Amino acid sequence: MEMKKRKDGIWHAVFDKTHNAKFERDIVEVLKEVSIFEELTRREIHNIARIAYPRDYNEGEVVIHEGEAAAGMYIIMDGEVEVTKKSEDGIIIQLATFGDGTFFGDVGLLDNAPRTATVTATRDSRIIGFFRPELLKLMDFAPKLASKVIFKLAQVLAARLRFTNNALENAQKEIDQLKMSQDRPNQINSEASV
Repeated sequence: MEMKKRKDGIWHAVFDKTHNAKFERDIVEVLKEVSIFEELTRREIHNIARIAYPRDYNEGEVVIHEGEAAAGMYIIMDGEVEVTKKSEDGIIIQLATFGDGTFFGDVGLLDNAPRTATVTATRDSRIIGFFRPELLKLMDFAPKLASKVIFKLAQVLAARLRFTNNALENAQKEIDQLKMSQDRPNQINSEASV
């Protein structure tokens, strides 16, 4: 005779609590490896884990739509996502691929400007969401912890800005060199025809 599982009573509460505690431990282990949270104490990371939202995404499911208002950041517990952008002429450009332990959309913790790219799960993925309203509440109830997170986020964004500035500078140098090499044959041809 098969016993039916009861979803009420004390045993359900005990098993559900055990499952939730294990899941929170899993989230804590992932958060410890994320640069924004790496300097937090174990207790502080547990506090972040309590206000993070895990969600499963199926392969092909969109996590973030380009153009929608930003609400927060996402951390990949297990899975993979692809970041794409639609060009003005409608061509889809692949910008990046992220896997386990990486994060994206972190600027969304600071403002709700439209998302600049689309992020799609390329395989079944478990992703943690950490959103601006929770960060704002954290500022009220645990200002020291919120300050640590915001300061670290600022450092990450500053590093990205430096990288982008260097990449733009290098790209400009390449453009200038191409222009100079293009001008030289024209200059030689015009001198030869004189």
